[in-house]
Amino acid sequence: MRGQNQDMESGPVNDRRCRSDRRAKPTKPLSRYTFWGRRESARRAGEERNLYVDRYRPALLFTVLFILILNVFDAYFTLHLTEHGAREINPFMKYLVEKDPLCFLVIKYIIMVPCVIFLLVHKNFYVFRGKINVKVFIILVLIFYAALVGYELLLYFRL
Repeated sequence: MRGQNQDMESGPVNDRRCRSDRRAKPTKPLSRYTFWGRRESARRAGEERNLYVDRYRPALLFTVLFILILNVFDAYFTLHLTEHGAREINPFMKYLVEKDPLCFLVIKYIIMVPCVIFLLVHKNFYVFRGKINVKVFIILVLIFYAALVGYELLLYFRL
C-alpha cells in the first residue's frame, strides 16, 4: 500500500497527456480550424483584442460578401461609363480598362479579394496604438463602395 500512496501523492501513474497544450500558441489565421473550428469570439474577459478566431459571425460574412458584390458592380459601371466618355482616375486601372476590359475585371477582383479577407481575418485587431478596431475599416470599405456605386448609378441614369 505504501507504494500506491506515494504514486497518488505525486500524480497519476499512467498520465497519457504527451502532447503540448494547444492553447500555448494562438490559432493561426488560416488553419484546419477555419472551417471546422468552434471559436467565434474570445472565451475569457480581456482576450477580445488581437485574437484570431476559427469562425466568423454571419453578419460580418454578409458584409464582406456585399463588399465583393459592390466591387463587381463598380467594375461593371466603370466599364460602361468609360465607354460613354467617362475617365478612370486611377492610372493603373485606366491602363487596364483601355488594354483589356476582361483583364481589368479579373485584376480588380484579384486585388480586392485578398484585401477584404485580410481585414476579415484580423477583425479583432486594433490599429493606431490600439484605438481603432479593424471592423471599423470593414464598415468604412462597405460605406465607400456603396457611395461609389451610388454615384456611378447616378451617372449611369444620366446617360
